[in-house]
Amino acid sequence: MKTGNLLLTVTLMLLPAALSANEDCSPQTGTAKNPIEFVSQIHDVSIDGDTVTIHLYREPFDIFAKKWMRVGAFDGRLMYAEDLQAGDNVAISGDLDPFHPIVYAVRVVLQMRAEHRP
Repeated sequence: MKTGNLLLTVTLMLLPAALSANEDCSPQTGTAKNPIEFVSQIHDVSIDGDTVTIHLYREPFDIFAKKWMRVGAFDGRLMYAEDLQAGDNVAISGDLDPFHPIVYAVRVVLQMRAEHRP
């Protein structure tokens, strides 16, 4: 009887850790099944609904990202995938679709942006 109560108590104590929102919703790194990385310059960016499509110079892949996906910037500014522009130098980590020339972006880092101000 005491062993059954002990197992029930331990199970109830460990259950919240397994179901915590932090564990379920935290961004997972390294979960790509077919990982691929690019370091290149953006040729063009198009936004269609919630999806940002990025084309890089010398790369045959369409790169898809959600427009609210955070982009790491070299100067620490807050940026999202929808803020990317043609001519930006980026490092992109993603998951390559094995059947189509499509990459789903997992992480985007802006490495350089040329800004001309008057």
